[in-house]
Amino acid sequence: MILKNKLTRETLEISYPEFRKKFAKEIRIAFESYRRTQLNKYSYNFKDDNSMEYNFYFQLHWNFNHFGNSNWYIERI
Repeated sequence: MILKNKLTRETLEISYPEFRKKFAKEIRIAFESYRRTQLNKYSYNFKDDNSMEYNFYFQLHWNFNHFGNSNWYIERI
């Protein structure tokens, strides 16, 4: 997976397990933002956390880049 820094344009090529370790805080923040958005969107159809987490990781590329508050973004998986 290739990540790029928005500020310095530094490129980082790491494996998925390394990404999960190094960016655990940013992933958690992005997931919480995604979860709040989904709960507000579908208040009549409450989704459980397991299906929300599955959907978040299924589209990790888009969700991390748009719901996260990080200087890094995923350029390619």
